[in-house]
This record gives sequence, C-alpha cells and structure tokens, in this order.
Amino acid sequence: MNSIRLLVLSFFLFLCMSANAQSLRGTILDSDTGEAIPYATVQLGLGKGTIANEEGVFGLSINYTATDSLLISSMGYKQRSISVSSLRDTEIIYLQPSTIELSEVLLRNRMPTAEEIIREVRTALPANYEAEGQKYDMFYRGTNYMNFNDLEVEIKKATAIPKDQVAKASKQLDSLAKAIMASRLIEFQDYGGSILLMDKDSSKIVIDRATKLIDSRKDFSLDNVQEKAQNIILQYLDTTLTYKLKTGLFKIEDSLSFDQDDFENDKKLVFRNKDVKSALLRTLKTSQWFEFSFLDKILNTDSYRFSLDGASYFQDSPIYVVSFRPRRSKSKFSGKLYISSYDFAVLKVDYAFSEGKEGQKFNMKLLLGVKFVENKNEGTILYKQNNTGKYQPYYIKRDFGNYVYLSRPLKFIENSEDREKVIFDFTFEGEGREKKELLILSGGPLDLTEFTKLKEPEEIPYTLLKQYEASVWENSQIIEPLEEMKNFKVSN
Repeated sequence: MNSIRLLVLSFFLFLCMSANAQSLRGTILDSDTGEAIPYATVQLGLGKGTIANEEGVFGLSINYTATDSLLISSMGYKQRSISVSSLRDTEIIYLQPSTIELSEVLLRNRMPTAEEIIREVRTALPANYEAEGQKYDMFYRGTNYMNFNDLEVEIKKATAIPKDQVAKASKQLDSLAKAIMASRLIEFQDYGGSILLMDKDSSKIVIDRATKLIDSRKDFSLDNVQEKAQNIILQYLDTTLTYKLKTGLFKIEDSLSFDQDDFENDKKLVFRNKDVKSALLRTLKTSQWFEFSFLDKILNTDSYRFSLDGASYFQDSPIYVVSFRPRRSKSKFSGKLYISSYDFAVLKVDYAFSEGKEGQKFNMKLLLGVKFVENKNEGTILYKQNNTGKYQPYYIKRDFGNYVYLSRPLKFIENSEDREKVIFDFTFEGEGREKKELLILSGGPLDLTEFTKLKEPEEIPYTLLKQYEASVWENSQIIEPLEEMKNFKVSN
C-alpha cells in the first residue's frame, strides 16, 4: 500500500515539476502543398493561445505541463490536437485541407444567396459583437520600410558661407545622398499593454513594455533625411546668430539656432503617447462594426457585389465563404468574408485594393513640388468567441504603402540686418510601406473606475535594440517575429 502511495506521489510530483514557462515553438504547414499556413490559431486551454505569423511559425509563452495539448485550427483546414510532449523546437505541424459541399451547411429549405447571407450578418451584428466598454490586453508590432528611388540635395546659393566651406558642405550632402540611396530602411516597434475602450470615440492605453529595433545610423525617414541635410548646413553657419528656415512660401522655423545639443546622438528613448495610441486605435478600428466604419462600408450591398464561393470548416464548424468586389467606382476593395453558418458572425476578413484601385492621392507636383499616392492597402482580421458568447477581434493586420515625391527649396535666413542666406534644393522620391499587427491576448468588461482614474503619460520609454532579443519579451505572449526581424542586426 505504501509503495502505491509513493508511486502516486512520485507521479504527481513529476507532473508538477514538468510545468514550464518556456516557449513552445512550431511551424504549421499545408499537408498537401507543404506551404506555410499564415495566421493559424494555436490554443492551449480556454482563452490561452497565440497566432502563427505570415511564415506559419508560432511561439507560445505560457505555463504548461507535459500532459497538455495544443489545439491548432485555420480557415479551410481540419482542426488538429497535438500533445505538448511531442512538440519540439523544430516541430513541423501539418494541417489537412477540408472543404464541404454547400448542401452540408443548408439551414433552410433552399440555398441562401450571398446577399441574403450578408443581410443576416448585418442583422446579427449587435448580438454577435462587443461594441464598447471593453478592456483588451494586447501585443502590437509595427514594421516600417522605406526605399529611395531618387534623392538630390544641392546648394543653390550661399552668401553666408565662404566658397571653400560651400565645397565641403556640398561634398557632405552628396555623401549623404549616396548613403541614403544605398540603404533600405527597416524599423520594428513592439508594444505590450492594454487598450481601454469606452466607445469608438473615447479610449485610453497603458503600455507596460516597448522596444524599437533600428539601425539609427540609417534612420532615413523623410523628416530625418531633411534634418540630416539641415544639420550639415548648420555646421557652417555663424553660431552666434539665429536663423529662419523657410521652404518655398512657408516658414518652418522662426528662430532656429546652432546648438551642440542638436547634434548629440543620445536622444531620449521615448515614444509620444499620442503616436502610439493613434497606431493602436487605427488598427483596432479596422475590425469594428460601428456605422460608417471600414467593415460597415464593406457590407453595403449598394457599394459591393457579393458571391457565394463555397463552404468550409473552421474549428470543426461549417462556414460560408463569400467574396466581395466593387459595385461602384468609389468602392475600392476586393476580398473574402468567412461567415459562421450558425449565427452569421464574420470570423475572418481578407481584403486588398481591387485591381486598378488606389487610395488617397495628392498631386501638386508642378505647383508645390509634392505628390503622394496610396498604392497598397490590404489586411486580415480574425475574430474569436469569448466566454460570453460574443465575438471580439483576435488578430488584425494592416499592410499599406505609398509613393511619395517631394521637391522644395530650403532657405536659411539670418535674423540680422545683413539677412545672409543659404538656399539648397531638396528632391526626394521613394516608396514607403507600413505593416501594423495587433494581437488581442484577452478581453473583458471595462472597469469604469479604472478608466476614469487612469491618466495617460505624454511619453512612453522604450528599449532600443541592435538586434532581436527574445529575452526582452520573456514570459510575455507576442507574435513570433519573421525571419527578417530575427536576422536583423546593427553592424558595428
């Protein structure tokens, strides 16, 4: 009897000791094609889980035991359960495609049309989704890219600088332009914290941790390029005077002074709270269903045409697959909606600009030397059901890009009787791209007292990294980084 008790106690201790907080990792592939399955859902118990990244790779940082199992699912695939004990760091997990006949999801005496399904979706929106009064614990990643097609910086006039120094400044500006043209800017920003959502117009954020990964020597954003060029000119100006800085007809600075502090590399490592908040809320609002929201416009049958493509499974439940495309010229997007056949909740949205469509445009190239075209806007939105039976956004990705042309003269004018001037032309042409990802880790009712008492800071400190360091986010659930982020490293 004592031997049995000892055996049971030993087994119990084994289970306790086998609890881990280390990350589980894996790659999810299509069993037929061998291709990665992006954005697959990985769950370990109710409300605990993550999502695979674009490369099908996931990392799960959570307490677990060797007897636990992961539940892995994705639209159009059979759900699969796999034990934690069988998962290894290099484990490949295959999911089998699963399609069904439309007749299998028939819930009435005839097959509904795509428009009828969309009307059912609209009718069920209030019952299916939490609209306001929510607190979301979240992880956010922003990735910014910049490619320069052309950059010219040339001194046109310099009454305030001797000729030999003009030559030096011109050489420095030329070197700057060449360095920028040869570079490819990429920047990663990660935030962890909470969004307190009162309603679509009232919200607050709490950021517990933030990181920035960038080669600061190659920080060639548009504003930064102009600043670097201005700083080259400032080195050769009279340090005892102040200057007006004008671009064309517009005055930028009224009293710009030369100060050694302007050239210090040690800047405050902080984000502005309003910038972080704007990025988070703009991403979250893409997934919301209020009147005239992005998705509300997509469901407008006057603006879009819908077709029923077929049926599939998600988490062993049948879904309708409905595609949409523009009906009117002002409508810009095409994509697919994945809709539950039981309660008509939209479970997933894929969207992108339709062929030949573009977003915002501004072309004053001849008059003001400015042209802007939004040439890319696509994304994916996933929802999941919470413990109240309502649906909340789970993962949101926005990927958008633009073409920018800017040509303008920049003038330094002395604030003195002589009013000496330095004028240089600044011409830039390039392609920018921004990718925003928001993973909602958990959600629940908003505590109004907490919301009222919370005072948001003006600045959010961040950790500046020279390469990706997994340890910075240890014991925190994040989106597994892509290879481009894992391989990023600032050279010495």
